Amino acid sequence: MKIWSFVLVLLVSIGFTSAQSEVNLKTSSNPKDTTKFKEVEILHADKLEFNTLPDGAQIRKLVGNVSLKHDSTLMYCDSAYIYKVTNTVDAWGHIHIQENDSIHAYSDTLKYDGNLKKAVLIGKARIEDGSKTLYSKVLVYDLKNKKGYYNQNGRLEMDSTVLISTKGLYNTDTKVAEFRYNVVITDPDYHLISDTLHYLTNTKTAKFYGPTTIYNDSSTIDCVIGSYDTENEIATFGKGTVIHNDPQQLYADSLYYERFRGYGEAFYYFSWIDTEIEAGMEGTSAEYFENNQEIIAYNRPLLKVKQEEDTLFLKGDIIHTKENEINGEKEFWSFKNVRIYKTDLQGIADSLFYSFGDTMMRLYYDPLLWNEGNQMEGDTILIQLANDEIDQIQFVENAFVIMQSQGKLFDQIKGKIITGFFVKGEMQRMLSDKNAESLYFGKNDDGAYIGGNYAQSDQIMVHMEDEEVSRITFIKKPEALFTPISQMLDADLYLRGYTWQTALRPVSKADL
Repeated sequence: MKIWSFVLVLLVSIGFTSAQSEVNLKTSSNPKDTTKFKEVEILHADKLEFNTLPDGAQIRKLVGNVSLKHDSTLMYCDSAYIYKVTNTVDAWGHIHIQENDSIHAYSDTLKYDGNLKKAVLIGKARIEDGSKTLYSKVLVYDLKNKKGYYNQNGRLEMDSTVLISTKGLYNTDTKVAEFRYNVVITDPDYHLISDTLHYLTNTKTAKFYGPTTIYNDSSTIDCVIGSYDTENEIATFGKGTVIHNDPQQLYADSLYYERFRGYGEAFYYFSWIDTEIEAGMEGTSAEYFENNQEIIAYNRPLLKVKQEEDTLFLKGDIIHTKENEINGEKEFWSFKNVRIYKTDLQGIADSLFYSFGDTMMRLYYDPLLWNEGNQMEGDTILIQLANDEIDQIQFVENAFVIMQSQGKLFDQIKGKIITGFFVKGEMQRMLSDKNAESLYFGKNDDGAYIGGNYAQSDQIMVHMEDEEVSRITFIKKPEALFTPISQMLDADLYLRGYTWQTALRPVSKADL
């Protein structure tokens, strides 16, 4: 047997040499001369046959436990045809290609071009690179450029992650996979659908281009461009990004997102909507905490709260909205340079707090409010809403309400605490409690002013009709002084502490 094997190898070697000389003579003038390419080598075959085509080209037919080599690439199969002139191989049965001991390819059928170093794997084709496997019915393995790809549906599997697409490519050198059309990633922690996606398998980072949707247990993200580090659960998104976390949606031109802790940062422009409370916010930068639906917005964001037929607009250096950890009610704060605008109410303050649980808005540090022709102030202002309308406003400490009457005449009321009572957005009466003072300008039947009535009392109730003072009731120990209008000096026209600050009043949403 050893002697027979030696004779067989010697005959094959002589046959190869004579056939090569013959082909060289026939093709020396052919522009497709392949002699400069390294030929596919035969390492083993149980049976070897020679056939000659009508054009004189030789085919070597190998059967049984076939082993071939081309450069550093090893190929195994059940049977193969080697076309010497074109330096190509057709192979069948248990195809196995091995590259550098690390890359393995398998299929039922193989077409291999030795000059291009390109293999077409047909039937149950796959390329394995460690824990990564590329599958398709037909795979092209470009060994020269270190790429495996498919054009008619395939998938890449990595541990528990599966990527499928219409077209796909995997670079065995850079370990980057590229997918086009109907791209889907399925993972135990998320699900991704995209048009075009590049996947860096070493870092498990997906870069997507075109319409993309990412699903997880708590939210859905729609975007057009971005990247997602699936290992560390960190993502960056570009313009047109939307996070759906019912009942909230967050739109952003640029977004940084850490899924593992539900944290995001929005840049350039963002818009937030909560359909449950009919509120929204927009601005240029914000932080988002998904678990308790919390947003902290910077750089003077604008908050909008729907109220019946009207909308409350609020602006501040910072606006912070979240769910209360105890009762689950939505609430928000605003800090520094707070300005609010509503058709029937405008105001300014240093800071503000509002809870959707008790529907009360609290304004702190030198707040001012305007309602119709009234200016109202106090160290702290509490606005109680009911059915999306103002029900009461309470001014706590150093309370002062000024109601423009005519020209430089202003009806005024002050005290430790003043409470205003509203009906359908209009103030109907005011109660000044403790150290109450009032200055009211009376008219005769012809509507001409006749004088000013200054009063002090423990409590003073002011009744209003058509936005004007109709009558005043003094409760407990009143002291009053009436002065004819002709005898009143300018100093007599104002209570101590009077300041008319209408220049600070927001006159529209744009004035915020």
